[in-house]
Amino acid sequence: MKRIVFFFIAVFTSISIRNAMVPDELHVLFLSDGSGESNSGHNGKINHHKLKPSFLRSGIKMTYSSNLEDLNPETLAKYSSIIMYLSAANDKPERVRALIEYVENGGGLVALHNTCGAFDGTDEFVKLIGGQFDRHESGWFTATHVKGQENHPALGGVPEFEVWDENYVHKNLNDDRTDLLVRNENGFPEPWTWVRNQGKGKIFYTAYGHDGNVWESFFFQKMVTAATIWTSNKTPRINSDIPILTYLEDKKKLFHNFEQRQTSQMIQNQLSPEESAKCMILPEGFEAQLFSNEPDIVNPIDMTWDDQGRMYVAVTIDYPYIQENGNDRIVICEDTDSDGQADKFTTFAEGFSLVTGMCWVNGGIILAQAPNMYFLKDTDGDDKADVIKQVNTGWGIGDTHGGPSNLKYGLDNKIYGCVGGGGYTDDRGRFSAGIWRMDVDGSNITRISNLGDNSWGLGISEDFELFASSANKGPAKHIHAPYPYFDAVGLKKQHALPIFDYHTFYPVTITRQGDNFGSYTAAAGFDIYTARTFPQKFWNKTAFIGAPTGKLLGQFHLEPDNNGSYRAINGGSFLASFDERTAPIQGKTGPDGNLYMLDWNNLIMLHGGELDNPLRDKSHGRIYRITYKGGKSSRLLNLKNATTNELVDNLKNENMFWRIMAQKKIIQGKHMDAIPQLIEMAQDPSLDGIRSNPAVIHALWTLHGLEQMDGTNKKALSVAHAALEHRSAAVRKNAVRVLPATLESTRLLGNMLDEQDANTLRYILLTLSIMPKDDALDQRIYNIGQQIKGKNGLESPYHLALIRHGSTLVEKLITDTPERNREMEGVVDKLETELINVLQNPSFEEFNDEKPAQWVSKVHKGEATLSIDSTISRTGKYSGRIESSVGGGAEFHMVPRLEPGEYLLSGWIKTKNVEGRNGVLLKAEGSGMKAKESRRLQGTHEDWQKLQMTFKVDFDSGVLIYCLFGAWAEAKGTVWFDDIELFQLSSEKVIPKVIKVESLLAKQAFEKGADAIIRITELINKRQEESSSIFMEGLTELEDILFTDSQVHMLKNLAADAAPANKMSLAIFGSNNNIDLGLSELANSLKGFEVKILEGDKTRGKMYTTSCVVCHGSDFTGLLSERTPSLPQLSDWYLQGQLQKFKHNVLGYDVEDSDGYAMKTLMGKYSHQQIADMVAYIKTFQPKPQSITLGGNPITGKEVYSDYCLACHQADGTGNKTINAPGLVGLSDVYTYHQLVKYKNGIRGSGTGDKHGKVMQLFAKILENEQTMKDIGAYITTLQNKGND
Repeated sequence: MKRIVFFFIAVFTSISIRNAMVPDELHVLFLSDGSGESNSGHNGKINHHKLKPSFLRSGIKMTYSSNLEDLNPETLAKYSSIIMYLSAANDKPERVRALIEYVENGGGLVALHNTCGAFDGTDEFVKLIGGQFDRHESGWFTATHVKGQENHPALGGVPEFEVWDENYVHKNLNDDRTDLLVRNENGFPEPWTWVRNQGKGKIFYTAYGHDGNVWESFFFQKMVTAATIWTSNKTPRINSDIPILTYLEDKKKLFHNFEQRQTSQMIQNQLSPEESAKCMILPEGFEAQLFSNEPDIVNPIDMTWDDQGRMYVAVTIDYPYIQENGNDRIVICEDTDSDGQADKFTTFAEGFSLVTGMCWVNGGIILAQAPNMYFLKDTDGDDKADVIKQVNTGWGIGDTHGGPSNLKYGLDNKIYGCVGGGGYTDDRGRFSAGIWRMDVDGSNITRISNLGDNSWGLGISEDFELFASSANKGPAKHIHAPYPYFDAVGLKKQHALPIFDYHTFYPVTITRQGDNFGSYTAAAGFDIYTARTFPQKFWNKTAFIGAPTGKLLGQFHLEPDNNGSYRAINGGSFLASFDERTAPIQGKTGPDGNLYMLDWNNLIMLHGGELDNPLRDKSHGRIYRITYKGGKSSRLLNLKNATTNELVDNLKNENMFWRIMAQKKIIQGKHMDAIPQLIEMAQDPSLDGIRSNPAVIHALWTLHGLEQMDGTNKKALSVAHAALEHRSAAVRKNAVRVLPATLESTRLLGNMLDEQDANTLRYILLTLSIMPKDDALDQRIYNIGQQIKGKNGLESPYHLALIRHGSTLVEKLITDTPERNREMEGVVDKLETELINVLQNPSFEEFNDEKPAQWVSKVHKGEATLSIDSTISRTGKYSGRIESSVGGGAEFHMVPRLEPGEYLLSGWIKTKNVEGRNGVLLKAEGSGMKAKESRRLQGTHEDWQKLQMTFKVDFDSGVLIYCLFGAWAEAKGTVWFDDIELFQLSSEKVIPKVIKVESLLAKQAFEKGADAIIRITELINKRQEESSSIFMEGLTELEDILFTDSQVHMLKNLAADAAPANKMSLAIFGSNNNIDLGLSELANSLKGFEVKILEGDKTRGKMYTTSCVVCHGSDFTGLLSERTPSLPQLSDWYLQGQLQKFKHNVLGYDVEDSDGYAMKTLMGKYSHQQIADMVAYIKTFQPKPQSITLGGNPITGKEVYSDYCLACHQADGTGNKTINAPGLVGLSDVYTYHQLVKYKNGIRGSGTGDKHGKVMQLFAKILENEQTMKDIGAYITTLQNKGND
């Protein structure tokens, strides 16, 4: 392969002559706008980051702003040049005047792309730019040099290059401009890039720049850099410290290219650790110092520190495979001369394979290496582990990038961690994609919460809140209600809450992802800054999340949302590198209060399909120490032989690392002599700079760990009681959690139900749910229901507390409802999906100052008038009117936030003498969808005309809904809009999940058995239909309730007498429990949804399946590492049906089924037709033979298959369409095994309307053990495919 020295040499050459002059300070303002949504067009908030490497090299300092108020003389005077990349209304003409004055006085202006349409096309601004936007399409093209202008300094020597962009056509072009690039527009040269002068200033304009396709181009970046220097009239100081990147052309196509880039892929050559460090961009005042690198450490996957402050690094050379003779090791990295760099390296332990996480406890290391965990300890002082003991097992090895990770010591003296798709299996079943907890000896592994996808990040805050990150757009989640609370009362679990505002990341170099482009697809780590060396805004608020596919370490800022949870505000990159091999996977607060970042240092970050990629690196790895210039590092300590007094004193240390270390050592060393000091410390009423008192929190939990909070030590318990009234909400919250399970604690917590801090109230409710029952609390807890209504973080804790203490409340609540009035009752309806208009004020009946309320009224072109018309309407009294007699464009619009799905937009329009190219129309567009327009109306329509269209939203986002007149072009005439409707289309019939507290209480009462169901139903039958139906809904999720024949007869009579609204709940109950209650017609309406088999288009399907190949492989035959099935051999009818079931939540409904949950999320983006197209493309491939990988016995498997599987799936495994039994030929034993486990554990097959899944559950429960399932899987691999139907 030919070595290529890339374009940056040309940048230096182009300005080398000027560099001989005295360098200037070149400070520019990048003025733009854009949302936090990834991959959206015209988004300067995201795209300006791509300029940073080139600007850094060229000595350009850039300030980003989205504030148009910066267009004033004082602010503009601070900058040498202004880069504008925006669309903006001309609502304040003085802004344009300030900009013009700035340029005429010698300031530079670089105008990009849509800027030519800004400020409503006001003449002064158009003349300043040199032209105006007229129209565009889009596609791949190459703009060509204007003869004689190839070497213009504003171009920076860039060659002609091909790129995808919007191909603008301009109008109102100035004659005094100089064209540098032109584009072919139907055989005519369309000006594309030009320069001009005005007064003393220089202006550069290019039409390039719609989205990331352009902004990631090195040539575009180079051109904007050169243009910025040229317009500034300054000579910047070149930063010669920045290394020049060199590349090899990827002729063998080793790189994956899921982004479908058209240009050749380039492989960046390796930089030295010192060079790579110079490619890192950090906030002002921070710097990255190399702490350790290869060959001393390679592929670092985790780090921790011991009680001497020494770093332990887990090195995994074997990843992504488990080897029989392991090469992984644990290395102690010491900085013996305190210069911030490790200089002594000792191998603590070796011979492991695929280690994934570790935590320092009990004087040693807990090490995760699936399928086991080990305890490692040095007992003779030589820094070599001479104790290596297995402490647990059960961690899955089927997904080698989904093993246990992020082991951390919690304030409750337990170890917490993550697990991904590899999962953990014990006698309770399989748990995956979530957070778990165990005792420090490795026992008692407990499920804490699911995250819904591969989980590689866990954060524990100073006030003991749990946060996490997960793959595929899940950078920040809050474990607001851990599962043990649900287990205590038997309530359906609520998984962790997504709390991020945007999942976008902000790379400064090219990225290569498998899907979810522009977002955190592989969020790794969630490490909260818990020291005091960094500025105060970081303290216990900033979480660092690795984004190895983005080559950056992101930051999210945590703040309470006052709803019982938190918001995680995306703060962009804390560190971003333009070395493509940099791959941050972790950023932890170290013993010195600084941040330590693990750099996996690899070009290949994808797992599925890339396990054996030759570019995967096993010889590099770096660790960086990030410091703040104005900060004071924490004092390094050695607590190995610390006295009790020293340990207690360090519970007040400003760095949580040392506080946790001291707490561990007091408890694990059984320092009972610390108790009096701990009791004294726990009484400290003071507050620190963030209104907390960490010392009190640690004192309480240390006493708890020493078993002093069980009531036997009255003094210890009394300080916990006193702490319930501490001034710090953080202290109160933790005092609640250390209380013993006594009636006294129940009463104390009951007295705190008026707590104003929502997160403290959350833990009051959660703790009440595990306290001894006190029926006196039932009404008090019930009464706060209205207070917490709509507060997502509090709803489950409220339900849990009420269920614990309100079980006797249900019959009283039913009795308090009005008596039944049969004459007022309605008729029973089958369960159908209700269509609700998403838009507010759709008929323009509400208005302020003659403008419709909720709608934005805006003129975007020429002159037009928007108003409310009381003389013409289709329904109601009013309509929205837009008119122009001289020519103009205008709109009514609103921006509802829509979840993924298909939508129908419609509206009624009446027109009079409408002229113009675009006429009148409806339009929807947003970052989460492809823009869609209705047909266009012109002329006169005296009768109301209905315009409508459907569109699909791919992900949760704001969508602009337009009623357009002229549509950014001029029109004349009058239009009236009325009855604008936006419906989310859904063909499924959904049985609502029980969420109302009255239903939950009734459910708890119903669960006591048939007699309770009969008694409460009899009571409900005497009460008013409208008020009592909410209690009857408690029946709808109950299964496996045993009835005698006489009890069935009694309930059937009650069902016949039930109010119409209550019959549906009884029908659902009867269907779920196979009981004939005489409601068969209603029960038959509960079939979920009907699969719609459509004709697919394989050409279109190829485009839709790009997200599938990451997990299923490029030939769709499945990947063992991802536990995914082979698809080509499956029948068309079955594949379409399964994918539609994922779309409609029949499959993938359980967050504990991480694979199914991911499929449900993905399929929600596609319509039934698009699913059919996918299947058509997948069916063009051929299946491949499968081998036995799990040690199953195919002979034994054949016997079991004959007994339980043959009747439906046929002897040859080809299936039976008439009973919806799929073919099994071509499935891997890994996939078959995992699905049988899910059926057996009820994780699959319990979806609404999934009757065939219910049958599979019955058979799976018969299977004796997991070996039997492996045997079946082994036998299925021996079946031969007989054709690709």
